[in-house]
Formats: sequence, structure tokens, C-alpha cells
Amino acid sequence: TYGYLKRFEQVLRKRGGWEVKQMMKVGKPFYSMSEIGDYTFAQWKVVWREQASKMTASVIGPCDGRPTVPDHKLMLVDCGSEEEAHFVCACLNSSLGQFVAQSYAVEIQMDPHILDHIRIPRFDPSNSVHIRLAELSQEAHEAAKAGDEKRLQRIESEIDQTAAKLWGLTDEEL
Repeated sequence: TYGYLKRFEQVLRKRGGWEVKQMMKVGKPFYSMSEIGDYTFAQWKVVWREQASKMTASVIGPCDGRPTVPDHKLMLVDCGSEEEAHFVCACLNSSLGQFVAQSYAVEIQMDPHILDHIRIPRFDPSNSVHIRLAELSQEAHEAAKAGDEKRLQRIESEIDQTAAKLWGLTDEEL
């Protein structure tokens, strides 16, 4: 393995990114990787752009049976199932999730620490509100892919109503 990596040493040493530069400064091997963990290889993930004025989350799953590994400019949450990923995605994309993200995040920087401020409960497949949010997120993804803006707006409105139930908010509070 080392012989294989050694063939790419110059390329690996020229990688960008603050973390890579720091590792090289402290004498880590040229083939070291940072920000890699079990979450990187999860089959289902919720992702969003780090540099954006608005959080726009999306679900990604495996491609050809293999996990998708997103670019380092995408933030991610690893999920145990497609349903859990869509549940988390619906919560983040709801007006309530957006409100918290916008009120907390530094403009154009949607880091994962935003999740410290959006109280998303652990996914419970026996909870009808959780299941409905997952279903609505799947429908929203389909409508967006088809370019059906009217349908997408109706779904987003229902996501907001259902998310309000999740967080115990009244229609007036929503």
C-alpha cells in the first residue's frame, strides 16, 4: 500500500485545504486524510452547501450499490436509512429549520454546528409525524427533480405544518 501511495506523493503533498496544510506542518505522513470517519461511508446522508446564503438540504444515497462520498464543501449528516435521511432533510428544509439556520449562521457559512441549534429528535419509525415528514421530503425531492414548482410549494407548506406539530407549535406560532 505504501508503495502505491508513494507513486502519488507529489500530488498528495499539493492538496489544498487548511487541514492538509496543518497535517504536513506537524509531520503527518503525506497520505494522511482528515475529516474522514464512519459517517463518510454511510449509505444515506443529508447534505447541504457550506457556502450558501440559505440552507438547502438534500438526501443522497448509494450509487451502483456504493456509498456516495460528497465533496468537502458539502456538510453532511449520516443516517441509518433512507427514511431517516428524508426525515432530517424535511426538518432542515422546513420554514422553522430555515428560520433557526438564518438566525444563527454567519452569512454564507452553513457549518454543521447549526445542528446544535435545531432540535431534531432522533428518528422514530413508529412515530407518524416522523414518517409523514420523511414521505413529504421524498415527494419534495421528486417534485424538484421534475421541475414541478406548484407541487413543490404545496409539499413545502405541508412540511411546515407537520414540522410545527413535531416541535409543538401552534398555527399562530408557525
